[in-house]
Amino acid sequence: MKYFIDTHDRTKGSFPAQEVTQEQFVAMYRGFEQALQAEGGFATGAHLNLADGKAYCLTAAENEEAVFTAHHNVGLPYDSITHVHRVTGMDLR
Repeated sequence: MKYFIDTHDRTKGSFPAQEVTQEQFVAMYRGFEQALQAEGGFATGAHLNLADGKAYCLTAAENEEAVFTAHHNVGLPYDSITHVHRVTGMDLR
């Protein structure tokens, strides 16, 4: 399993144009989680600023295509995606 961070930005058209409440975002994110599970991956979390219309999602999947397909299937494009390696405090000891 590989980790990916993808970005969403209202000014770039990859976050809903209208204002989104926290409840609405949670509902959208649940749909994304299900779509990603169908692709064999899982969502580990999102960091967001609803007022600015920005989100940064951390996912785990076999490849970038699985993350793309999950986003596509729920109608939520992303601006960029980066394959990342996870480092924790335990790794630094």
